[in-house]
Amino acid sequence: MIINKSVVTLSNETLAKYAKAEPATIGHFRQFGFNTVSLQVSVPGRISIGRAVTLRIPSMDSVLCHKVAELMGPGDILMIDRAGDQQYACLGGGVAYSLKVKNVEAVILDGAATDIGEIQEMDLVVYYRRLSAITTRLLGTDGEINTTVNCCGATVNPGDIVVADQNGFVVLPPSEAEGELQRALEYQEGEKTLFTRLKAGDPMSEIFQAGELIRKAMSK
Repeated sequence: MIINKSVVTLSNETLAKYAKAEPATIGHFRQFGFNTVSLQVSVPGRISIGRAVTLRIPSMDSVLCHKVAELMGPGDILMIDRAGDQQYACLGGGVAYSLKVKNVEAVILDGAATDIGEIQEMDLVVYYRRLSAITTRLLGTDGEINTTVNCCGATVNPGDIVVADQNGFVVLPPSEAEGELQRALEYQEGEKTLFTRLKAGDPMSEIFQAGELIRKAMSK
């Protein structure tokens, strides 16, 4: 087993400045760090932003799920690498509540959850692959906290900045995060002008470069 301390990169105050940045906005100008699998979410309509605390556990052994909350708090998002397992649910009502009382921002689980009604009732934001009625066991065989993991197709390092909503998530290196998040907010502000022009009747193809590219292609 490996248990490392959590890595504090951007402060909670800094993260709060970018609380409205959307993953799909960042997807307009960034290529890497996005989930490549479909996710469900316990509480739709939320944007979650925080520092990654990573957890990697083997298929049936959830011992470190009972430990990781001790290393977490506000501003943290738990990223769980299930090492390919999609059958055994490692997150249920008890583990979820241990995270809820630590005021974590969200959980992103590359695998199965259970007790979804309880999780929704406690208002914990959990992104998960599927639901399952069969759960993990306390075996104590292996697991890692705060190592580099793969979660839903994205490589995640402890302390990376994660932005998630019901459309998916993106993982940002701390050194690049503020610039990318600020760019996202500016892009979203610019979309207000786009909607105004569309409502006024301007063609979308002329607002952006599509019209020019179409004319260029048709002239060949």
